[in-house]
Amino acid sequence: MQYNLVIHLALLLHILFEAVHGHYGFLLILCRFGSLQNIELIYSVYFDKTELLRFNSTENKCVAYTEYAMKWADDFNKKPEWLHKEAEKGIAVCKLFGQFLPMLEKTVKPEVIVRSVKQASGKSPAMLICSAYDFYPKPIKLTWMRDDKAVAADVTSTEELADGDWYYQIHSHLEYFPKPGEKISCVVEHASSHTPMVYPWDSSLSESDRNKMITGAAGLVLGVIIAAGGLIYCKRKHTAHVISAGSQYIICPEPLQDSVAHQSEH
Repeated sequence: MQYNLVIHLALLLHILFEAVHGHYGFLLILCRFGSLQNIELIYSVYFDKTELLRFNSTENKCVAYTEYAMKWADDFNKKPEWLHKEAEKGIAVCKLFGQFLPMLEKTVKPEVIVRSVKQASGKSPAMLICSAYDFYPKPIKLTWMRDDKAVAADVTSTEELADGDWYYQIHSHLEYFPKPGEKISCVVEHASSHTPMVYPWDSSLSESDRNKMITGAAGLVLGVIIAAGGLIYCKRKHTAHVISAGSQYIICPEPLQDSVAHQSEH
C-alpha cells in the first residue's frame, strides 16, 4: 500500500523571494511511501499558490513550471551529486515520520444514534438527526434512505468536528413529513467498515411519546415511594399512640398496658 505524507514549511520571503507586501511563498515536501525502504521525495516551491519548481528524488532532477524558475532549475540540475545528498537528508526525515504510519492505519468504528428532534406540526416538517461519534480517521459519509431510496433534498450536515482527542463527530439532519409504514435509515460509510452501515429509525414510538412514558413511569415510582412511606409512618404512629375517636381513653401498646395494670394492683 502506498502512503503520501505531506509537510508544509512556511519560508521567510526574503530567503527565496524579494519581500513584497501581501505575498508569500512556501515549500511543500511530499514523502511517497512504497515502504520504509522505498521512499520517493518530492520538493515543490510555491509562490502565491503557483508552483514554481519541483524536485523528484527518483529522477534526481528539478523541473521549472514558470519562466522565472527556469534559471533555478538549470543551476540545480548542474549539481546532481548535491541534489542527491540533499534528497537523502529529506528521505531521512520522511523515515522519521514514517514510523508513525501504523498509527495512521488504525480505524475506529463510529457510535451512531438516530433520533427525533422535532415533530411535524401543520405545515412544519418533522426532523431527524443522525449523529456519529468517536470515529477515526476523519473522512466519513452520512446519507439518508427513505423506503430504500436515497434522500437528497431537505438534508443538512455538519463537517467532521474534531473532539480534540484524535476522534471526530458529525451530525446530519433530515426534514420530512411522516407517512404511515415508511422506513427511514441513516447510512454511514467509513474506513472502519468494508460495507455501508445502516441504522434504521424506529418510528413506532416518537421522541415526545418516549419522554411522556419516562415522565409517567418516574411519577408512578415516586408515588409508590411516597405512599409506602406514608403507610409505614401511620402504622408506627398507630402502634405507639392511638386515640379512640369519640372517647377520652388512650389505648397504649401492650408493654405500657401491663405496667399500668401492675400499678393498679398496688
